[in-house]
Amino acid sequence: MMNEILTVAMLALLALGVFSGFPVALVMTTVGFLAFSAAVFIGETDFGHLGLIYLRVRGVLTNESVQFTSVPLLIFLGLVLNASGIASTLFRALDQLLKFLPGRYAIATLLIGLILAPAAGVIGASVVTVALVAYGPMLRSGYPASAAGAAVAASGALGVVFPPAILLFFVSGVLQLRISLMYAALVVPVLLLVFLFAVYFAITQRSRVEVSEPDQENLTLRDVVSVIVAISVIAAIPLSIVGGIATLSEAAGIGVFGGLLVATFRGRMSFGLLNRTFVRTASMTSMVFFIVVGATIFSLGFNLLDGPNVLFLWIDSFDLGRWATLALLLGVILILGFVFDWIEILLVFLPILLPVFNQLDFADHVGSVYFANVWLAGLIALALQTSFLTPPFGYALFFSKMAAPPGVNLADIYRGAGPLVAIEVLLIAVLATWPKLITWLPELVLARSDMPLVN
Repeated sequence: MMNEILTVAMLALLALGVFSGFPVALVMTTVGFLAFSAAVFIGETDFGHLGLIYLRVRGVLTNESVQFTSVPLLIFLGLVLNASGIASTLFRALDQLLKFLPGRYAIATLLIGLILAPAAGVIGASVVTVALVAYGPMLRSGYPASAAGAAVAASGALGVVFPPAILLFFVSGVLQLRISLMYAALVVPVLLLVFLFAVYFAITQRSRVEVSEPDQENLTLRDVVSVIVAISVIAAIPLSIVGGIATLSEAAGIGVFGGLLVATFRGRMSFGLLNRTFVRTASMTSMVFFIVVGATIFSLGFNLLDGPNVLFLWIDSFDLGRWATLALLLGVILILGFVFDWIEILLVFLPILLPVFNQLDFADHVGSVYFANVWLAGLIALALQTSFLTPPFGYALFFSKMAAPPGVNLADIYRGAGPLVAIEVLLIAVLATWPKLITWLPELVLARSDMPLVN
């Protein structure tokens, strides 16, 4: 009974602190220390074990399998690619390649989000970058504001879960999965999602007469080379990791070098750009690591109070069955995405829900315990990505409105996003029913690499 009361109090304090506007890392650290003190009070531990906090934090940050050193590299790569202006060149190139397709501007917008996936760890920067090059052509071609706004928002949200998006790094870390398998697991689902979105836009915008911009310059040799190099740099990161050629940190380092080459080749490199990029990278990396530390302390206190078991008993008392419980948990993650940043969800809330996920036991449905976790990780990532597009609080929708020209209202973007969210939910249901769509490529990678099932 005491554990239940303290668990409720701990979760209530966390929610109160986060909604009050205090920094999340400080809230989690404070609540974690209070939980440790409560555990001492009820006799679960004593202050002589206070060093557990240091050991837990040190163990997480120095865990070689998680490779936190790659975080600043991936953030830096995304910022450099955004600053290089490659998005406008990509849009012009895709405009020419897709000129025989209906709805080609919307489809080109989606593809830019995939190609610039590393920047999607910073979803605001990703959406704004796409918006600057895509809104004008779509609106001038007669796209309704709802379709244009939804396409821009979807583009930024797509890259969130497409390798080498940084979100997948954190999902694999929390679920203790190999990053190479996590990258492989999302390739087929995201490509299916892009295909379904493209079909939707091709059908709904088939009557639009899309004419290339009258002032659009022809692609120069420099443009073509920079596009090829940028795509090669981004693709090399997941391919080298999945192929076992490089670790995540090594691949990210090579990617940063390639990103700097792209910016230099396009004439965008300067000391001012480097300075701004370094400062933003340091700021964002510090935020990530402070949250990691705070989440680790919070997790220790939560476990000392037997919070995971209390939570599982609550959910189990509803007697929902494993499929209904899975749907409930994915729905909770989707709703959390309305309010919290994805980093906070993955590092704070997912560890709280993880024991419940582990109790569901879908090994018989998927084929093995390990790949059941890979499948769950894929569903969790897609549910979180869907939350970015879900009205009324989806982050991508707000950024799409922020970067929109006059005449595009938030209500328009909400209307356009509705069908896309329905497509995503349908796809998640399909992936849940046929797990091979997620696990087929990771199983193939594992079979060809002969790597052990250890993170």
